[in-house]
Amino acid sequence: MKILLPKEIGFCNGVSSAIKKAESLGAGAYCLGQLVHNETVTQQLERQGLKTVADIAEVPDGATLLIRAHGAPKSVYEEAKRRNIEIVDATCPSVRAIQQKARRYHEEGYKIVLVGDAAHPEIIGINGWCDNSAIVFDGKGKLELNDAEKVLIMFQTTFDTRFFEKSLQNISTDHVKTLEIFNTICYTTSQRQYYAQILSDKCDLAVVVGDTNSSNTKRLYEIASQHCPTVLTDGSSVNIDLSQCKNVCVISGASTPTELIKGVLKTMSENAKDTVVETVVADEQVETAPEVAEAAESAEAVEAVEATETVAEEKAMGKDEALLAKAVSEMKEGHRYKLGQKVRCRVVLVSDDGVYVSIPSSKKEGFIPNEELSMDGDFQAVKDELKKAVEGDDSENASLDCAVISVDKGITLSKKVIDERYKDDALVEGIKQGQEFQAVMTRVGKECLTGKLGSYTVIVHASQIRIGYVKNLNDYVGKTLRLVVSGPEKVDDHKRVIFASQKAILLAEKKAKEDEFWNNIEVGEIVDGKVLRFAPFGAFVDVRGFDCLAHSTDLSWDRIANPAEVLEIGKTYEFAVLALDREKNRVSLGYKQLQPQPWDVAEQKFPVGAHVVGKVARILPFGAFVELDKHIDGLLHVSNVSWEWLDDINTALKVGDEIEVEVMEFDKENKRITLSRKALLPKNEPAPEKRDEE
Repeated sequence: MKILLPKEIGFCNGVSSAIKKAESLGAGAYCLGQLVHNETVTQQLERQGLKTVADIAEVPDGATLLIRAHGAPKSVYEEAKRRNIEIVDATCPSVRAIQQKARRYHEEGYKIVLVGDAAHPEIIGINGWCDNSAIVFDGKGKLELNDAEKVLIMFQTTFDTRFFEKSLQNISTDHVKTLEIFNTICYTTSQRQYYAQILSDKCDLAVVVGDTNSSNTKRLYEIASQHCPTVLTDGSSVNIDLSQCKNVCVISGASTPTELIKGVLKTMSENAKDTVVETVVADEQVETAPEVAEAAESAEAVEAVEATETVAEEKAMGKDEALLAKAVSEMKEGHRYKLGQKVRCRVVLVSDDGVYVSIPSSKKEGFIPNEELSMDGDFQAVKDELKKAVEGDDSENASLDCAVISVDKGITLSKKVIDERYKDDALVEGIKQGQEFQAVMTRVGKECLTGKLGSYTVIVHASQIRIGYVKNLNDYVGKTLRLVVSGPEKVDDHKRVIFASQKAILLAEKKAKEDEFWNNIEVGEIVDGKVLRFAPFGAFVDVRGFDCLAHSTDLSWDRIANPAEVLEIGKTYEFAVLALDREKNRVSLGYKQLQPQPWDVAEQKFPVGAHVVGKVARILPFGAFVELDKHIDGLLHVSNVSWEWLDDINTALKVGDEIEVEVMEFDKENKRITLSRKALLPKNEPAPEKRDEE
């Protein structure tokens, strides 16, 4: 008997890290819920002193609380902080990334849709990071999003990968203006579900090892049971009939200890009647699934595309039969065709209700219904052409590519699906000539993003996504990029690859914008500018989309310590263009130049002969300076203080005194105002008494 094992078994990285953190805490610590969904692991940790609680209310103030791999709502962290509870966070990095996306997009006004199990602690935790406002959808039935303008869709990390595309099709987004989709199904989940499918499809029995409460373990059981008899065991009791089995596969959940799996294998070997051979099915034996493969603008990326002409079809159908070719050396007959798979077929009969075809790689016939023959609905024209080709024995025109749409009762095919899938191929000739096109980025490869355009794989290197450095490529998955190629050599028709750039478009638009700006601005021109940000030396202002600088010395006639004393961020003001330097890309603006100068205003407020009240600002031997207005002082000479002669002006005035004076002279050019107090006093007024020396 042969036992087939996937390359990876036992704990995933997230679970392994969480258990290590739990073991390092020692006795007296608390865990919010089971650390992982595995009773064996839970009991072992409890023996080491880790206490499992259902709610943070059960945790004493000041204690230590372990957040499990599934994560927790934001409210748990806030409550822990309030009660001085020390948090040890063992949240899986993949789950934490989803939590942060939910928080950020919720703050930006997006409606969050979480596809998964509403009762699962991971979904409950993620929902807590967007104020519990998310719509939780199990992927089945229909979900209408008619009242949401901006929507973000994410998936539970253990969601069944087989239903990823179907669940998206079940979400109606016709009225959504901005839609963001992130495939947040964990890499480990995708890989293990993939192996569960390909191994169970080629075995007489599948044994799934894991806890019955584990979501990802139950998912593996559901997948495997569709292909062969399947047993789910937690390792406590292994009573499996292996008498009729030649090939058995053993699959494990991400929270299943390696020791438990080894125990199950040992028991199976002892119960088997013949010699047992354990075989690890690694990547060399099974081609990597499209969901977990990498692509890059390199020789490896081209080879990955060159290996098959139908990369797009493989992704559409989920798991192509070609991926099973090297899984095991012996294959038994089964379902060879998968939904969405592209097949080449030959027309054998054109009937009233459709077209019957033969599939060279199968003994079975396929059927194409009338409604699946043409994109525009004119199926009769297609049937007439096919009938003519069959009657004329024209093998080329009687052969066509179709997609498998059903295998329930025979093989049902669609020509329309393939035509729709590859209709964008008509754009390629224009793309070679420099025409702009768009593509949705679906995956992150090695330093690149990849997407599809018809039968072509579009590769955008990280350096060609935008002007500047891209820190996280995952932020662009699900987004549509505007693209162009630098020349026809960037399109490889044989390998069906397009190497494109969005940065080239952005640079060209930036240059055109700059040319437009520089050609239509002059020194001395008055422009509207929106204040963007402040710096210690001035304010940066947006003028017609261009960053300009208004230096602090050009903001006010008065000396200022901060631009915020004059301007407000986000507001629009009028500025004068003071200097232009296209070579250095600099524009200097002035704000004070459009404001009245203080001495211009003073000339109107303090004309000769005016009687004004001012405050004595400072006293010198020859007289006193009187503050008339902000930064406007007038000189009151000692001889103009009183009709009586004063040996010391301090005997008549002191700093801070408010006095009434008459403007005797206004010299704008030299910024000088001469004042007189005695002009307002009667000549016979006795001289002020001399102040005490005190």
